[in-house]
Formats: sequence, C-alpha cells, structure tokens
Amino acid sequence: MIKLCLIFGCWSVLLVSLLAADGVSNQSGLSTTATESYQIRNKKFGDLLRPENASGAEGARIVLYPAEPWKCMTWKLQPVGDAIFRVQNHFTAKTFIVKSGDGDKAVVQAKLLPEKSEQSLWRFVKLADGAYEICDAKSGTALTAVEVAGGSARIVAALWSGTDNQKWSLEKIDPATLTM
Repeated sequence: MIKLCLIFGCWSVLLVSLLAADGVSNQSGLSTTATESYQIRNKKFGDLLRPENASGAEGARIVLYPAEPWKCMTWKLQPVGDAIFRVQNHFTAKTFIVKSGDGDKAVVQAKLLPEKSEQSLWRFVKLADGAYEICDAKSGTALTAVEVAGGSARIVAALWSGTDNQKWSLEKIDPATLTM
C-alpha cells in the first residue's frame, strides 16, 4: 500500500510539473522550433513595421507604413529560446536593434550577426487581448510607436506601459506571395 501511494504521489508531482511547464514554456504562442514569417502591425496606428524608405542601409530607422504585401514589411521570426526570437527582414536580410546612446532609444536596422549571443533578441509575449508585447530581451524595453510630424510614426524602445502604441499583432504570411 505504501508503494502504491508513493507511485501515485510521484505520478501526481510529475503530471503537475508537466502541466506547469507547458503553460510557462511558450508564453508567445508562436512556434518554438520553426522559423515563420509575419507582418507586424501596431494596434494604435494600424500600420506595419518596416525600415524607413525600405532602405537596406545600416542604421535606417524602423518606422510604420500602410500595409502592402512587400518583403520589406515582412519579418522572419527565428526561435532561439523561451518566447525569444531573432527577427530578420525578408527584403534587407537585416534585423532591428535599440540604438545605444540615443536619448529616445531609436530602433534601427542592423546587420544580422552570426552569433546569437551577440545579436539583439526579442521577447514576444502574447497578452490577454491577443496582442503582443515585443521587448528587447536584454533591456526589457518594449517596441513603441511614436507619432511624428505628418502623421507618420517611428519606432523607439520604451518601458512597458501597456498602451496601444506598444501592442502589436502578428499576421502570418507566406513569403512566396510577397512582391518587391
């Protein structure tokens, strides 16, 4: 009887551990094994992330632009850990980083480095409303759309406040359907 209770107790602990790990292990709801492509839309402005003027230049600002089926507006999410991804633009083959030393913490385009440990990585956390919080894995600052003159928006990294200008939707897209 004691052995039976011990076996049952061990199985119970194992089951609870597995269920708890399952709930924590993928807070993004995204694939943890396959690279997939998405367009990233800001909840407040309704526009998509892309390098400014679709430029391939190092240091080009990341901005919002009205939706088009273009490679410059589409990003590969390459899983590297628990809800952490390398982000790569389909058109420029670059990523985006938080520019160090800039007062407003501009988010700019940068060359994708071969070593994941040296690269800017991004944590994607699915929120209760279905939107995503996208944060720099090192600093914890969130992608934030800030309106500039003319009604356009540029992207900066800021402390999370939970406002719509920091919330993003991911729209899965087949790269074969993209133009430009």
